[in-house]
Amino acid sequence: MPPYDRLQMHDSRRVAAAGLLLLPAGLMAFFAFNSGGFYPGPPAFAAVMLCVVLVLRTTMARDPLEGVGWPLAIAAGALALFALLTLVSGAWSHAPGRALVEFDLPVLYLLAMVLFGSVARTADRLRWMLRFLAVAITAVCACGLITRLLPNLWHTSSQIADNRLSFPVTYWNALGLLAVLGIVLCMHLSSDLREPRAWRVLATAAVPLLATTLFFTFSRGSIATGVIALTVYVLLGRPRGLASSLLATVPPTVIALAAAYGANRLATHDPTTPQATLQGHGVAATLLGCVLAAAALRAVLLVLDRRLLGVALRPGMRRPLRRLAWASLATVTLLAAVSLNGAIAHQYHRFMRPTTPGNTADLRARLTDPGNNGRVDMWRVAWHQFTAAPVLGAGAGTFANTWAQRRPTTDAVADAHSLYMEVLDELGIVGLLLLLTAMFTVLGVAAARARGPHRPLYAAILAVLLALAVHAGMDWDWEMPVLTVVFFALGGAVLARPASEPRHAAGPGPQARVLIGIGCALLAAAPASVWLSQRKLDQAAQAFSQHDCRSATAAAQSSISILGSRPEPYEILGYCDARGARPLLAIAAINKAISLDPQNWNYTYDLALVRAEAGLNPRSAARRALALDPLEPLTRQAWSALRIGDPQQWQVRGRTLVNQATL
Repeated sequence: MPPYDRLQMHDSRRVAAAGLLLLPAGLMAFFAFNSGGFYPGPPAFAAVMLCVVLVLRTTMARDPLEGVGWPLAIAAGALALFALLTLVSGAWSHAPGRALVEFDLPVLYLLAMVLFGSVARTADRLRWMLRFLAVAITAVCACGLITRLLPNLWHTSSQIADNRLSFPVTYWNALGLLAVLGIVLCMHLSSDLREPRAWRVLATAAVPLLATTLFFTFSRGSIATGVIALTVYVLLGRPRGLASSLLATVPPTVIALAAAYGANRLATHDPTTPQATLQGHGVAATLLGCVLAAAALRAVLLVLDRRLLGVALRPGMRRPLRRLAWASLATVTLLAAVSLNGAIAHQYHRFMRPTTPGNTADLRARLTDPGNNGRVDMWRVAWHQFTAAPVLGAGAGTFANTWAQRRPTTDAVADAHSLYMEVLDELGIVGLLLLLTAMFTVLGVAAARARGPHRPLYAAILAVLLALAVHAGMDWDWEMPVLTVVFFALGGAVLARPASEPRHAAGPGPQARVLIGIGCALLAAAPASVWLSQRKLDQAAQAFSQHDCRSATAAAQSSISILGSRPEPYEILGYCDARGARPLLAIAAINKAISLDPQNWNYTYDLALVRAEAGLNPRSAARRALALDPLEPLTRQAWSALRIGDPQQWQVRGRTLVNQATL
């Protein structure tokens, strides 16, 4: 090969490698501005794109499996089995269409793990991955903070930006945890003396901004998780530049948080009033000063970094000092637990209260209130369902129906607010063991590698991974790929074989590459069908909300032609047929929706309405809907309105309810 061609190929490989390192940050940013990836469309689209990237890597890379080793094989194998269990759970689930939609998430995470685990691991590659992630997280948090402090500059709808800061992710706890990840990464970049000086300065400047974003989410779980993650990083990473970093970050961050806390009107349910906006401008000015001050302090303290580089403990002193530090920490923790025993018990009893923490007038009060906000009730319902089907669960995506039937409060939720409890509910002990195998493999390998000359780097990765794993136990992070894709992308990169380790097996031959490409293409079929179906379903819902049943019907039929196992498009068809005076077609469409998800109160409620509008007896359907969700106001309203025995009144009341119906 001519030298010019070799140089061109080398450059193209460098560009491809840089693109892969940038991809986790790009995925995170994509999901951040698409509702965190909560709805079916974005994860399905991202899964298809990752399949395409894997096919390109398989085709073009010299050795597309250079990073594959036993740790990656174990974790990816367990996650693949978990994804397969999610899909096949539709066989025993009462809602098989939900299993197919839920299948996209573990497939997305599996693809991320395999893609980044297939690249040989080097410290430089991991450093760049963390840098890109820190930049992307800071940018997302900055956008959210602008909408709170400068609403006249970037206005968002009240449905997104009221009370607790959530834009652009749309869920405050997810944005709070994202800010925590950014703080951990920036503290690492600021304190690791192997990082270039410019990165140390820029990372320090970002910490006050990230901390202020975290504050305005008022997310207690994220704050607690952040304390754990930073403690893990400091104890395991022990970066030499930690003193310089703390001196530069702590004072400006404290000043910024004090200004944010003092802006009481920004902690209300209407933070965009003229008075609140004025306070926001003041906080923005203070924050800008703190960001600049943090950067300036870190730049000055670079001199201290040079001196710290020359400080080294004698080899015989390191182990005793390390043991002394751990013993001191254990002693302090034990003494604190003993002295605060009564306070801890009091806080525990307050946590067990299902009431909303704090008060509605001042969201700052929730930061010191341990009330569980209904989570314990959700976990109890999930556990009750697990005891009914402990081995394989009730089927993926079915918790919402279980909650509707058994909920003790009027709170309407779709997820159990705990990944592990929800997996027990939906996929049983088998599903939980598979998931924990994948996650513990990642955490164990990251912990094992948090030593040696790159200790701060791997300690930072471990702290991020641990924060995600812990927080997933108390919220629905699994359904927010903006967070969870970071876990599996970084996890795959940590599990990869080191580039310095010789690889005895040759790269896959042409036939193996073709088979891998075909496998990726087949794997993309399920998320592709969900993505295309969801696009049409979104169009149908939008047209229905605008009372355009002609367009809504056409889009719903297109959605069904792509993927016919989902009940939502049939519901739209049923309402449009009812409004178009086609009662038999309406009843048939709603009955089809019920057959696809018979435990969902929505569709049985729909059936009561369209039967009443047609002059047919709706009482059985209304009674059934009420049994499926006794606390739902709509099912109570339908039973109250339609339990009479007058067909004429059925039609009048049914037509009114059909015309008022929203999706």
